[in-house]
Amino acid sequence: MSDNNKRIAKNTAFLYIRMLFVLFVALYTSRVVLNTLGVEDFGVYNVVAGFVTLFGFFNATLSSSMQRFYNYEGINDQVNGYYRVYSTGLIIHLALYVIIFILLETFGLWYVNSVMVVPDDRLFAANIVYQSTVVSMFFIILQIPYMGAIMAKERMDYYAVVSMLDVIMKLIAVIILPYLPFDKLIIYSLITLIISIFDFVCYYIYAKRKILIKKNGWNIDKQLFNSMLSFSGWNLIGTFAFLLKGQGLNMVLNVYFGPIINAARGVAYQVNGAINGFSTNIATAFRPQIVNTYAQGDNDKTKYLMFMESRVCYALMCLLTIPIMLELDVLLPLWLGDAIPANTKIFAILVLIDSLVCTLNTPCSQVAFAVGRINKYQIATSLVNLGLIPVSWLFLYLGYDAVSVFVITIIFSVVNQLVCLIQLKYIFPYKLRDYLKTVIVPCCVMTVVLPIIPFFVHNVMSFSILRFLLVLVTDVIGGIILMYFVVLSGKERLKTVQYVKEMFFRK
Repeated sequence: MSDNNKRIAKNTAFLYIRMLFVLFVALYTSRVVLNTLGVEDFGVYNVVAGFVTLFGFFNATLSSSMQRFYNYEGINDQVNGYYRVYSTGLIIHLALYVIIFILLETFGLWYVNSVMVVPDDRLFAANIVYQSTVVSMFFIILQIPYMGAIMAKERMDYYAVVSMLDVIMKLIAVIILPYLPFDKLIIYSLITLIISIFDFVCYYIYAKRKILIKKNGWNIDKQLFNSMLSFSGWNLIGTFAFLLKGQGLNMVLNVYFGPIINAARGVAYQVNGAINGFSTNIATAFRPQIVNTYAQGDNDKTKYLMFMESRVCYALMCLLTIPIMLELDVLLPLWLGDAIPANTKIFAILVLIDSLVCTLNTPCSQVAFAVGRINKYQIATSLVNLGLIPVSWLFLYLGYDAVSVFVITIIFSVVNQLVCLIQLKYIFPYKLRDYLKTVIVPCCVMTVVLPIIPFFVHNVMSFSILRFLLVLVTDVIGGIILMYFVVLSGKERLKTVQYVKEMFFRK
């Protein structure tokens, strides 16, 4: 197995250890938060903090942008190249935060106090949540140049450690939260702010000591500044449209149905976030390799990585979501107890289906970002995502229920994926026929065949933990078999066997 593939496997392993730990702690934490705050306050926090997150959308966007330029500039001169990207990127991030801060303290503040549906007696608390999240966003944005350097160097072990410390602190916070004599919603938002500062300090110290080690002052490259600003600007447009698809719908649902529906949607997306993290880990491990292979001119390897990441991420998501969707009646009470908001089950199922479709989008976007010519790509996909908001509003205006919004979201995600594939052809040499044969066909087989036995077990057995375990076992066994014989190519099967032998049967 090549060194690059071994590195991907190693980084994926670190990220999976992180994900498993974060998953179990976060699920318990969210249960305690829901029970402590109550459904109404939980809904208020979800919609208010989420509204700020909508304006802080460039966190992940600029992080991936920084990582791309770190990889490019570091090919020939890693120390000076990395420092040029760091110095230039930090200026861009600070300038953008000032712009977003002005928007948040004008339009955003007006929206929270005049449009958003919040009980009158919780409006003061909602404003405290809003302001603490604005400050928290500053530190989240400020850590991007440092986190981007860590990810570009593929130091996934340190990233995993910081993430685990983050959820441990949140766990400790929610355990003591019920015993504090103050407003629980306000205290929870302030604790979240403190944890954001802690995360920033961790990334800053490691990056400055281990990666960004140049000592002779800042190095602002005007040409690099223009390139990063242009790339990040187009990237921001696409990411804003994508997040507006989610958070914009949250605000629409709030206007029509109030914070109770926001609570149900928030729980549904927490379920999705826990599962989606597994495929995100694979995407995170693949991203540096995709950028590096394209930067080195190896288009065939870039295309291979895109196809393989698409198949593996989708298959893994399919394997994980099927038992979750079948057994939500068992899992939701175990997780949340009796405090389950109405409509949570159907919302969670539809959100997971949408996430399955969106899983195929990430590898395509990574290749487009590696190429760098993303203006037309982002315009096309943004128009699709933004079109979801008025269509959803129209259906609610016509009297349809909240479920219709989630169904429409899935339809728009399918259309968006088709648009992405077509736009990618204009900037990267690949054949759509190869994509359909290598990616879509195996994914369709996985989707149709894998649920058969788990669905049979679910229907012939009565409601119980034993049924859930049998559904899970049959799903995992069937998933492994299908991934090996259907999802992986012949060469990939040989490499997998070789890697397993190297890992477990060393002499």
